[in-house]
Amino acid sequence: MPLFAYRCNDCAHEFETLSRFDETPACPSCGGAHVERQLSLIARPAAGGESGETCAAMTGGAPCPSCPALAGQM
Repeated sequence: MPLFAYRCNDCAHEFETLSRFDETPACPSCGGAHVERQLSLIARPAAGGESGETCAAMTGGAPCPSCPALAGQM
């Protein structure tokens, strides 16, 4: 099962839980059922873990300004 991040619309509590795609968990803080799945961010690769070409391919051709492979080139 994947790990999803949620935000409760009743109490604004943010939490993560393992759940199936079609399941909506209850808020662990208030027990409310009005929760929204949040968009997760992708972690930045470790230094030396990606090349500038790989980074550029992931961003649609433009290298990201924080790419460790391009440090000192900009």
